[in-house]
Amino acid sequence: MDLQEKIRMQDVYQDIEYIIGKITVLPIGQPLIWVYAWDVARDVYKNIQEGQEEEYCVTMSIEEVWELFWTQADKNGFTLQYGSEDLYDAIRDWMIDESIIEEISEEEEE
Repeated sequence: MDLQEKIRMQDVYQDIEYIIGKITVLPIGQPLIWVYAWDVARDVYKNIQEGQEEEYCVTMSIEEVWELFWTQADKNGFTLQYGSEDLYDAIRDWMIDESIIEEISEEEEE
Protein backbone atom coordinates (compact mmCIF):
# COMPACT_ATOMS: atom_id res chain seq x y z
CA MET A 1 0.00 0.00 0.00
CA ASP A 2 1.49 3.33 -1.01
CA LEU A 3 1.53 6.36 1.29
CA GLN A 4 -1.42 8.09 -0.38
CA GLU A 5 -3.62 4.98 -0.04
CA LYS A 6 -2.55 4.50 3.58
CA ILE A 7 -3.48 8.10 4.42
CA ARG A 8 -6.83 7.67 2.66
CA MET A 9 -7.45 4.44 4.59
CA GLN A 10 -6.67 6.16 7.92
CA ASP A 11 -8.89 9.14 7.05
CA VAL A 12 -11.81 6.86 6.16
CA TYR A 13 -11.27 4.91 9.38
CA GLN A 14 -11.45 8.12 11.43
CA ASP A 15 -14.58 9.27 9.57
CA ILE A 16 -16.30 5.92 10.08
CA GLU A 17 -15.39 5.87 13.77
CA TYR A 18 -16.85 9.38 14.13
CA ILE A 19 -20.05 8.37 12.33
CA ILE A 20 -20.44 5.22 14.44
CA GLY A 21 -19.99 7.32 17.56
CA LYS A 22 -22.81 9.61 16.44
CA ILE A 23 -25.12 6.82 15.28
CA THR A 24 -24.83 4.69 18.42
CA VAL A 25 -26.17 7.46 20.65
CA LEU A 26 -29.34 8.03 18.60
CA PRO A 27 -32.36 7.37 20.83
CA ILE A 28 -33.85 4.72 18.52
CA GLY A 29 -33.56 0.97 18.12
CA GLN A 30 -31.25 -0.27 15.35
CA PRO A 31 -29.95 3.21 14.49
CA LEU A 32 -27.79 2.01 11.60
CA ILE A 33 -30.89 0.64 9.84
CA TRP A 34 -32.66 3.96 10.43
CA VAL A 35 -29.77 5.90 8.93
CA TYR A 36 -29.48 3.57 5.95
CA ALA A 37 -33.23 3.43 5.28
CA TRP A 38 -33.61 7.20 5.58
CA ASP A 39 -30.66 7.70 3.25
CA VAL A 40 -32.39 5.50 0.66
CA ALA A 41 -35.71 7.35 1.07
CA ARG A 42 -33.97 10.72 0.83
CA ASP A 43 -32.04 9.61 -2.24
CA VAL A 44 -35.18 8.39 -4.04
CA TYR A 45 -36.93 11.65 -3.13
CA LYS A 46 -34.08 13.88 -4.32
CA ASN A 47 -33.58 11.95 -7.56
CA ILE A 48 -37.24 12.34 -8.46
CA GLN A 49 -37.32 15.95 -7.32
CA GLU A 50 -34.32 16.70 -9.54
CA GLY A 51 -36.06 15.11 -12.54
CA GLN A 52 -33.96 11.97 -12.86
CA GLU A 53 -37.17 10.00 -13.28
CA GLU A 54 -39.29 12.17 -15.53
CA GLU A 55 -42.38 9.98 -15.15
CA TYR A 56 -42.59 10.70 -11.39
CA CYS A 57 -42.96 13.77 -9.17
CA VAL A 58 -42.80 14.39 -5.43
CA THR A 59 -45.97 15.52 -3.68
CA MET A 60 -44.72 16.73 -0.29
CA SER A 61 -41.73 18.28 1.40
CA ILE A 62 -38.84 16.21 2.67
CA GLU A 63 -39.83 17.20 6.22
CA GLU A 64 -43.30 15.72 5.66
CA VAL A 65 -41.69 12.56 4.30
CA TRP A 66 -39.54 12.35 7.44
CA GLU A 67 -42.64 12.69 9.64
CA LEU A 68 -44.32 9.79 7.81
CA PHE A 69 -41.10 7.79 7.97
CA TRP A 70 -40.91 8.35 11.72
CA THR A 71 -44.56 7.75 12.56
CA GLN A 72 -44.83 4.62 10.41
CA ALA A 73 -41.53 3.03 11.42
CA ASP A 74 -43.08 0.19 13.42
CA LYS A 75 -45.59 -0.57 10.67
CA ASN A 76 -43.00 -0.51 7.88
CA GLY A 77 -40.33 -2.57 9.59
CA PHE A 78 -37.65 -1.72 7.05
CA THR A 79 -34.79 -4.22 7.28
CA LEU A 80 -31.57 -5.21 5.58
CA GLN A 81 -32.32 -8.87 6.26
CA TYR A 82 -33.03 -9.51 2.57
CA GLY A 83 -30.37 -7.20 1.19
CA SER A 84 -30.08 -3.61 0.08
CA GLU A 85 -32.01 -4.08 -3.18
CA ASP A 86 -35.06 -5.41 -1.33
CA LEU A 87 -34.83 -2.53 1.14
CA TYR A 88 -34.67 -0.04 -1.74
CA ASP A 89 -37.74 -1.65 -3.34
CA ALA A 90 -39.63 -1.67 -0.02
CA ILE A 91 -38.92 2.01 0.58
CA ARG A 92 -39.82 2.99 -2.98
CA ASP A 93 -43.06 0.98 -2.75
CA TRP A 94 -43.84 2.68 0.57
CA MET A 95 -43.26 6.09 -1.03
CA ILE A 96 -45.66 5.22 -3.86
CA ASP A 97 -48.27 3.72 -1.49
CA GLU A 98 -48.16 6.85 0.69
CA SER A 99 -48.36 9.13 -2.39
CA ILE A 100 -45.00 10.69 -1.58
CA ILE A 101 -44.06 10.10 -5.19
CA GLU A 102 -46.62 9.83 -7.93
CA GLU A 103 -46.58 8.96 -11.56
CA ILE A 104 -47.21 11.95 -13.79
CA SER A 105 -50.15 11.40 -16.07
CA GLU A 106 -49.84 12.27 -19.74
CA GLU A 107 -52.37 15.08 -19.26
CA GLU A 108 -50.13 16.73 -16.66
CA GLU A 109 -47.13 16.54 -18.98
CA GLU A 110 -48.87 18.56 -21.70
